[in-house]
Amino acid sequence: MFPDSSTREGRLVDRKPAFWKYGSVKTTLDLPEDLMRAVKIRAVHEHKKLKDTIAELLRKGIAAGETQRERLPKPVKLRGGFIPTVEDIEAAIAEGRE
Repeated sequence: MFPDSSTREGRLVDRKPAFWKYGSVKTTLDLPEDLMRAVKIRAVHEHKKLKDTIAELLRKGIAAGETQRERLPKPVKLRGGFIPTVEDIEAAIAEGRE
């Protein structure tokens, strides 16, 4: 047997998470009671297993975080050592609106 493997139900199981590609992973989380209660109630109302409800909520949360990230424009590099003041910037903005 390999040093980073073990047998489970007669199958060879890799213990290094870097090699886990797909499937289920068991983990333990300490969550506030009110949050866990709300998730359990949601699972019951949606006729879903608790683990499926938690997985769905995690996926939605991750997806929402990805859409909120907006890329900031690259800063403008000025030539000649000119450092604009707040007044210069406000004047340029006002001029652009005219």
